[in-house]
Amino acid sequence: MRLVMGEMGEEDLAEVLELERKAFASPWTRDMYLRELEKPEGCYVTARYGSELVGYGGTLLILDEAHVMTLAVKEDRRRRGIGARLLLELVRRSEEKGARFLTLEVRRSNLAAIELYERFGFQIMGERKHYYLDNLENAFIMWTDDITTPEYRRLLEGLWERYGNAG
Repeated sequence: MRLVMGEMGEEDLAEVLELERKAFASPWTRDMYLRELEKPEGCYVTARYGSELVGYGGTLLILDEAHVMTLAVKEDRRRRGIGARLLLELVRRSEEKGARFLTLEVRRSNLAAIELYERFGFQIMGERKHYYLDNLENAFIMWTDDITTPEYRRLLEGLWERYGNAG
């Protein structure tokens, strides 16, 4: 069985919210997701093995910057390339919507996520103090260089070779 990417819809939200509650200390609500899914500048995707939701992610395009809003993988499916495969899909779809740069905030303590983002060319460009309300942990602000350049295209091709058949 292979990993299948799809556009997130309202019919996915029960499963997304179940994973959301397990993955994040301050989970989004159903209403928050419904508002995000209505935005034409939003891009939210799911990753499934058959009928099983194993991960999801989303970006929001603001001008030419795609902000990674969320990315989660089921705990028992982590470290298998699913997060990278989701991020590849988000980069592709965000670029189609006009993104030239990607940005995100990540907990300072989330080393696995930071390593993933660094493989995608994200660099730490700043820090938000007390960003996470559950414990007031700081967040790193990470950015990519221009994702439309030949150099970034080569990076993506290498990532696709490594993670294109993730699972």
